[in-house]
Amino acid sequence: MDGKVARRAVLALPALMLGRAAAQPGGFPDPGRAVQVIVPYPPGGGSDISARALAPALEKELGTPVVISNRPGANSQIGLAQTAQARPDGYTLCYGLWPSTITLYLDASRKVGFGRDSFTPLAMHVIDPGSIIVRADSPLRNIADLVQAARARPGALRVSDPGILSWEHLASIALQKAYGLSINQIHYQGSAPALVALLSGEIEVAFVATGTAMSQSRSGVARTLAVLDEAQSEFLPGIPTATEQNTPIVTGSARGFIGPAGLPPAVEAALAGALERAILSDEHQRRMRDLGLPIRFMNPARFRQYWSAEEAKLAPLVHEVVTTGEAAR
Repeated sequence: MDGKVARRAVLALPALMLGRAAAQPGGFPDPGRAVQVIVPYPPGGGSDISARALAPALEKELGTPVVISNRPGANSQIGLAQTAQARPDGYTLCYGLWPSTITLYLDASRKVGFGRDSFTPLAMHVIDPGSIIVRADSPLRNIADLVQAARARPGALRVSDPGILSWEHLASIALQKAYGLSINQIHYQGSAPALVALLSGEIEVAFVATGTAMSQSRSGVARTLAVLDEAQSEFLPGIPTATEQNTPIVTGSARGFIGPAGLPPAVEAALAGALERAILSDEHQRRMRDLGLPIRFMNPARFRQYWSAEEAKLAPLVHEVVTTGEAAR
């Protein structure tokens, strides 16, 4: 290396160091110190898959390891409680699921010990519309068949959900109310066990995220009866919506990153910026398309607005479900 080249290299070092400092306001994160992302569901479900899909990109943006830690139990209550109680230093985050996060604390009987103000919204990642699926060998091919089967055997048709007051549970209740049905609703601890129950023949119908429906349908082990969205899904071409089948149910799961309340502004800014860059990177968007998971990014301000609006919408429904005893089914 000649003198001029060496001089240019030395002069470039301060600029590189300033760029790194700008990407890590307040000195966060410490180099090499891992950021833990709690997924409050078992491995293998939709939340686990989409959180792990982002981890490499987020690790690259933060410049430090990102560790996914599954903390399942009580329909995500355990993992959310751990997040709410964590030290607000930016090293413990949670990959939450909505509306489950909201319905947990709206159900006063659960006494979860946290609410919306217990968390710092950082980035919405995915809003995955719901779907209704059955095993590939099921005789059911649409919602009309499902309704007919439920009416033929009141209380016998077995339908799964990943937990009480999950969106899947609420969607099943909406379907029952729409047609005056009585079914055997079975609650599992997470979407992965609920899906296993369907594929093993333990239950007959499952409400799942569209990304899950896509993967199971493509593998030939399940059939999708309906998409619970306003329009048909690009990931399940040709599958009609529930509304197109005269059953106007539109619902699904939203997944995003939150931290405990009280994050220092510089740390919150560093995390939110890294998450935005990771989520919107071309590589990650390609990965999510391959998984059939639709990115719906929201920054912290938009995420807060979404959360407040969803809470207002869900409050009367949760009250009705709890007071009528549906939540105990």
